[in-house]
Amino acid sequence: MTTAPPESKPSSRNLFQKLGSNFFLGFLVTALSVFTAATNYVTYQISGTASGLETEGDRLLANSNTEYVLATQYILQDYTMYDGFYVQQGVDDFAAEYYQSNFSPELEASYEREAAFDDQYYDEMYAYSDELFDQAFEKFDEANATSEREAGFQLAMLVAAVGLAFAAYASLLDEQNKMRPMFSLMSLLLLVFSVIQAIGA
Repeated sequence: MTTAPPESKPSSRNLFQKLGSNFFLGFLVTALSVFTAATNYVTYQISGTASGLETEGDRLLANSNTEYVLATQYILQDYTMYDGFYVQQGVDDFAAEYYQSNFSPELEASYEREAAFDDQYYDEMYAYSDELFDQAFEKFDEANATSEREAGFQLAMLVAAVGLAFAAYASLLDEQNKMRPMFSLMSLLLLVFSVIQAIGA
């Protein structure tokens, strides 16, 4: 008794030829077009976010510099008041009290610690400026990280655009042209790579 031979599986050649079919090329062109547009939109949004973070960082840094100058002026004023207090102490109590009454709260606290103009005094005087400075560079770090994400999406968009060009060129070739499935395969690989790149970004 003879048995029927098993049905033959599609050869790799037939599968390769299917890559060049109009249906598959239409899918590639559509997918790559949508993906390119989507990555372009995401890149635009991220670019705006990065610019906003950099602008905020610049504003905070400028405010930090302003507060640093103001703190320095207050310190110089404290020097003047303390010098007047020191000179008048025991000589003219009324004048000494006047100078002491004009101490900044930070100087008054350091004087009560019996260590006028100690490290804690300077830390307190420059605290707000230092805080703004730290906030500014936090924004700059966020902007740099966001810019790196933007670069990742830009690369994904570029790869997708190249894949779209391969698919579009393949669709213009005759169906019997052996380069048609080759360009289609390259387009598919570029689509996969661009998706992976976008996910990684």
